[in-house]
Amino acid sequence: MMRGFRRHFFVCCIPLSLLVLNTLANAKPSETPVTCQVSNEVVDVKGQSEFFAGLLNTESWPARWNCGIWTPFHGWLYILSDFMIWLAYFMIPLILGYYLYKKQDGIPFKFIFLLFIAFILFCGLTHFIDAVIFWWPVYRLSALVRFITAMVSMGTVFALVKVTPEVLKYKSPEALEKLVSELTALNRRLKDEILQRERAENELKRLNEDLEKKVDERTQDLKASNSILKRTNELFQSAQEAGKIGVWQMNVQEGSIYCSEEVYRILELTSITDFNFEKALSFIQRDHRDKVREAISIAERTCESYDLEVKLLTANRNNVWVRIVGLPVVEDSKMVSLRGLLMDIDLAKTSQENMAASKRVLSMALEAGEIGAWNWNIKTGALQWDDYMHKLMDHPKRDFRGIIQDFTERIHPDDMDLVSDAIGDTIRKDIKYDIVYRVIASDGKTRILHSKGEVTKDEYGDPVAMIGICMNITDQKLHEQNLKESEQRFKATVDYSPIGVALMGTDSMLLKVNNALTEMLGYNEAGLLRLGLYKITYPEDRELDKEHLKKLQKGDVHSYQLDKRYLNTKGVPVWVQQNVSAVRDANGNTRYFIIQIMDITERKMAEKRIHEVVRQRTAQLEATNQELEAFSYSVSHDLRSPLRSIHGFSQALMEDYSGQLDDIGQDYLNRVSSASVRMGRLIDDLLALSRISRQEIRFEPVDVSALASHVAENLAADEYTKTEFIIAPGLSALADKGLLTVALENLFENAAKYSRKSTSPKVEFGDETIDNKQVFYIKDNGVGFDMNYADKLFGAFQRLHGDKEFEGTGIGLATVKRIIHRHGGEIWAQSAIDNGATFYFTLN
Repeated sequence: MMRGFRRHFFVCCIPLSLLVLNTLANAKPSETPVTCQVSNEVVDVKGQSEFFAGLLNTESWPARWNCGIWTPFHGWLYILSDFMIWLAYFMIPLILGYYLYKKQDGIPFKFIFLLFIAFILFCGLTHFIDAVIFWWPVYRLSALVRFITAMVSMGTVFALVKVTPEVLKYKSPEALEKLVSELTALNRRLKDEILQRERAENELKRLNEDLEKKVDERTQDLKASNSILKRTNELFQSAQEAGKIGVWQMNVQEGSIYCSEEVYRILELTSITDFNFEKALSFIQRDHRDKVREAISIAERTCESYDLEVKLLTANRNNVWVRIVGLPVVEDSKMVSLRGLLMDIDLAKTSQENMAASKRVLSMALEAGEIGAWNWNIKTGALQWDDYMHKLMDHPKRDFRGIIQDFTERIHPDDMDLVSDAIGDTIRKDIKYDIVYRVIASDGKTRILHSKGEVTKDEYGDPVAMIGICMNITDQKLHEQNLKESEQRFKATVDYSPIGVALMGTDSMLLKVNNALTEMLGYNEAGLLRLGLYKITYPEDRELDKEHLKKLQKGDVHSYQLDKRYLNTKGVPVWVQQNVSAVRDANGNTRYFIIQIMDITERKMAEKRIHEVVRQRTAQLEATNQELEAFSYSVSHDLRSPLRSIHGFSQALMEDYSGQLDDIGQDYLNRVSSASVRMGRLIDDLLALSRISRQEIRFEPVDVSALASHVAENLAADEYTKTEFIIAPGLSALADKGLLTVALENLFENAAKYSRKSTSPKVEFGDETIDNKQVFYIKDNGVGFDMNYADKLFGAFQRLHGDKEFEGTGIGLATVKRIIHRHGGEIWAQSAIDNGATFYFTLN
């Protein structure tokens, strides 16, 4: 109820206050100088700004003495009353303020007192200004002060309304008297207690003095302990820095983490106050984060510690290996926090990885070199082998006892004393263990091993163990033996070779010659070694070898061969075929040359005779070609004339006398006419075949796809309009374009002709790779043929179908075969009756 009253009271006061303020601001005094009266003139309102600017302006206002009719008694009574009221109103706040100042801690509702002080001061100020107005007419100032007084008054009323319920809760005088009596009784009991306390305090003082002594003693102990603790903490901090170990603790519920400075140093991060689990996890590389989450989850479930090695990406983008140890803090069988260590193990991890890599490299090197490692403890007799040592000794791990007998059992009986003496000398004389011996494998085969080792001693200089390696040199020994035998065979090969052999140094001096060469040239070995090959070379042939030898010595060629002439002891030229190759060392440098010299004098004479025969045969062939050309001319001109006459007269008989002939006669004439036409085509094909055989071939890059497309377009535009031609794009070859065009025309026309009776005739041209060669093919879906007669396909005048079924002369495929052969290629076909045919050809 009180709350509602305050709310309505305040709502009513706000508009009333605004109305009064607006009225004061807009009010303007009458210009009447002597008497107080209200002006009836219309006055312009200039607003609140004019009001506040003229607060002390008295030009438009008369003093109160001049307003109305005042008697001196009446006026001074009014003035003295206002001054006395003001003085009282001024003293009352001073007394209240002094009371508040003295009782500032025990007075409730202090703000009510402050509001009353303000209220009384402003009320007194209004009386003071009313008295002053008798002489100084500051009515505007008076209005403003009165308005402020009204607002303070209303605020005081509002505050009183607010605190009244609280004031009503205070006790009545009777309750207070009862309370005072109770307090008095309590006071008496309190005095008794105070007396007891004083006695207790005296006892306590005495005890306190004793305690202070003990505290002083304990303080000294604590100072000493604190000093020790400080040094321990410094040592711990130093240990963290030296060991690169940081300490951390995480609140599981909040996810917040406290870290020592070393943790921030490892993360290359400045100290932050809001470090939490997600921020810490962001430093762990992505492929390791799940491992950390899983470890924390397991620790939360089982309350067991964890120990992880993960890789971090620091604030400076550096990759660092760290070890994270987490120790759960458990309360009521539940993990409430985690504390642990963060250790920088990057150097150790990198060293470990490098060591592991080095170990792998060493292991691979030992295995590649067929090297095994061993360690024998002299005092205990324990023997250790690595994996490859077991392979070398052919002694499986499952049968290995780790004693010296495992080694001695494998030694060849003939080498046992040698090995025993070597081991004894190494231990007694302190020398290196270096020995080659044989062992017998489980399959009875002998291996040759080379062992090296040394003795390790204790601090007293006594031998403790022998360590070393063992290498399998069986292949090396066999290679040395084979090399020795090879050298013997090479020497025998050179000495007993039926052709001449010479070894020549890089300075062109001969190192060795065999008997065949001395017999071939008539010199003895000493004479040839002294002269060298250059001096006995035919003068015109001496420059032949120089460029070849330079290329051979540089490694541009592996060997070279040439024909040249040497002069024998009689000065007669001897034709030889000379093969020269270089022998190089491991670095590729030429050591010497091997020269094989074969006498080809008789072959050269035979070649001279053959050249003469070839010259004569060439002249005969040229004469024959001329005769063939004459024959071709005769066929093309002399034979065509009678054929044209036969064809012409038979046509004339059919046109002029067909009515006088019966059916048999007409059939005869038709046969004569068609035979003459077929004979003409045969002559044309024979002439074409003859020209192809004689035509000069010129190779050039040819776009085979474009060539085939042109041929197909011509056929499709002529009589094969229903045939579908499929040409693979991008096919090319090195060929004679004109001859290849003739071959493709024949192949395409054959394919189109023999497939035209199909429902959907189709001819396809493409290529495929067979035996690493490009093979072109032309495929049709025509009548096909029997593969038993495939050998007759490419012969002249050979046909597998009759003229009535498919016209032709039998020359086309023969022409194609000749063109393909002239290109150095091959042609063949695959087919089945009524399943089409495929012709394949290559161009070399």
